Amino acid sequence: MTTVKTRTAEALAPMLSMFHSIGDRSLRAVWQVYTEGSMDKLVFDFGQISLIVAADENDDSIDIAVAGPNGPAPVGGVDGSQLPPWNNIVGKPFGWGWVTVNQQGYCDGLLLGFGGIVPQIALNAIASSIKVGVISSA
Repeated sequence: MTTVKTRTAEALAPMLSMFHSIGDRSLRAVWQVYTEGSMDKLVFDFGQISLIVAADENDDSIDIAVAGPNGPAPVGGVDGSQLPPWNNIVGKPFGWGWVTVNQQGYCDGLLLGFGGIVPQIALNAIASSIKVGVISSA
């Protein structure tokens, strides 16, 4: 029997599998990419793999992807590794990732945990840009 939980898990599986590909690798750097003054992409460098988080300007949702090892710094990217909140989590292993879905059915956010299963960072797509929030100290 198919339940709402089963259908939800099946629908989100491709996106959630991106978190599985990171495993427990430690975060090396965070690149912030800006377009016309708005941060529309984050690149989390885990060495052999990078997690790319982007705001989709068409529907203000979050897109995530993974890329291969040690690619070049993103075009227009700023190394934010020494800036809050990233400076508190660089060097820590990836813990858990969550996808948030709003009442209209759009995936418009992520929660990220480092060094354990407690989420510390909230990412939301708002007005075609990514907003970063701190949930708890890392």
